[in-house]
Amino acid sequence: MRLERCFFLLLNLAVSSAVSLPTVNLNAKGVIMRAFDQFRVKSCIDFKPRDSEDFYLNIQKLNGCFSYIGQRIANGQNLSIGARCDTLGIVEHEILHALGFFHEQSRYDRDDYVQIVSANILPVNIHFFIISTFSPYDYMSVMHYRKNAFTNGNGLTIITIDPKFQDVIGQRLEMSPYDAKELNLLYSCSECLQTVEQYGENVEIIKICMFTFVLVQR
Repeated sequence: MRLERCFFLLLNLAVSSAVSLPTVNLNAKGVIMRAFDQFRVKSCIDFKPRDSEDFYLNIQKLNGCFSYIGQRIANGQNLSIGARCDTLGIVEHEILHALGFFHEQSRYDRDDYVQIVSANILPVNIHFFIISTFSPYDYMSVMHYRKNAFTNGNGLTIITIDPKFQDVIGQRLEMSPYDAKELNLLYSCSECLQTVEQYGENVEIIKICMFTFVLVQR
């Protein structure tokens, strides 16, 4: 008889984080908690209170919605959920930045899927459209900009090569299936340490799956 169990060992593989919420309103706090749950359900990313880690996320209500990409700053790396940022998709978007994700329209193959209309982009924001990543394209990604992002008022800034996705890009409902897949690949969520134990005629396979501590609330 073969029995299989999976133990989830919480390991600090990426960035242990803390969430500071004194300036975040009640609705935003609820949305942040929902976003945490989505990461738990769709990946091996988990959230815990900061203990004594040097690197952690400091989620605050600052000016706008923003996050650094990846682990960058010790002693509290700011992630802002400012005014009108308290929706599930936007919170997931900013957390994914902190986990190392770039914008979807920055992918290496983006010109096969969208046309970036540089003439319609405000000059101060043109750097948001620079190619910088190396993964397959996903119109549904929560990391994709909407069709008129940073427009100077002269028209669309992103035109999809396939017209049926023109009004799809920029969705902020939640991370797409491919977002979740890429997150799991990035953090090796499918990898488990496996041991085999013999109990008489019974063989028990024990898997220790590695979770990543990220974010948190005190």
